[in-house]
Amino acid sequence: MGCLSALLLVAACASSGNESIKNETSTTVDQKIQDGVTTKDQVKAVYGDPLETSFTDSGHEIWKYVFARTRANGTNFIPYYGAFSSGYHGKAKTLIIIFNNNTVWHHTLSDSDVKTHTGIGG
Repeated sequence: MGCLSALLLVAACASSGNESIKNETSTTVDQKIQDGVTTKDQVKAVYGDPLETSFTDSGHEIWKYVFARTRANGTNFIPYYGAFSSGYHGKAKTLIIIFNNNTVWHHTLSDSDVKTHTGIGG
């Protein structure tokens, strides 16, 4: 039974996104990125390509990096119940960097709780 439990634990965890921000905190990001100083090339050297890019109305370029680590809810593994109701919970980090031409204008890192649920009662 121990092997089955271990298999369920391994299958119940998932991560996605840009692993370069996985262990970052606001403090470590602030050590690597300085508003008005750090360039796009320097950001790319540290974090790689962003998950998403966009532009503000005023033309500033925005780079977005996301990393999420989730675990399956225990109720997912209850016979019959799991077939009708399932979900995940965990943490997501999002790093947003706004550039003014080639230089960082503003940046922020957020660390949020995330939950998903599908099925009955969702």
